[in-house]
This record gives sequence, C-alpha cells and structure tokens, in this order.
Amino acid sequence: MTEDVTDDPPQTSGFLAGLEFLTGEDPSAGSFLLVVGMVTCVFIAGFQLTLDPPISTLLTGLVLVITVLSFIMGAVLDMLNYFDTPRNLER
Repeated sequence: MTEDVTDDPPQTSGFLAGLEFLTGEDPSAGSFLLVVGMVTCVFIAGFQLTLDPPISTLLTGLVLVITVLSFIMGAVLDMLNYFDTPRNLER
C-alpha cells in the first residue's frame, strides 16, 4: 500500500491574514508604518485645508489618536513576529 503525502500550507489566523491588504504579500514593519504615516498625512492635510478651524482641529486630533493606536498595533504585530513569518516562495 502507498500512502498519500500532501503538503498542507501552514495555517494562519484570520486576523493576521486580514492585515495583508495593508502590508502586501510580504509584510514588513516598515511598509505598515509607511502606509499609516501616508494615510495620516493625507487626512490631516485634507481636514486642515477644507474645513473651518474648530472642526478641522477636532478631526486632526482624532486622526492623531487613531495614528497612535495604529502604531501600537504595529508594535504588537512586530512582537508577535507577524512581520518575520516565512512566506511560501512557490507561486
């Protein structure tokens, strides 16, 4: 009798797989932080240039709070070695 041997790809959690839209197929901490920084700059510029001062200041503060939370999430992902996971080179 012969045994069927299959190579199953490693299982990843749904949460970490869902972050692939931010970091691409080969994630790195630099790409994640670059995306967060670029989105922050675009939103702050948009709010400051298009809205009146009290509203733009409030929304800019909210964007900065979300940015800090995103940086903390990036640090947690880095501690969980998400950015160091080996990827399958076969396509």
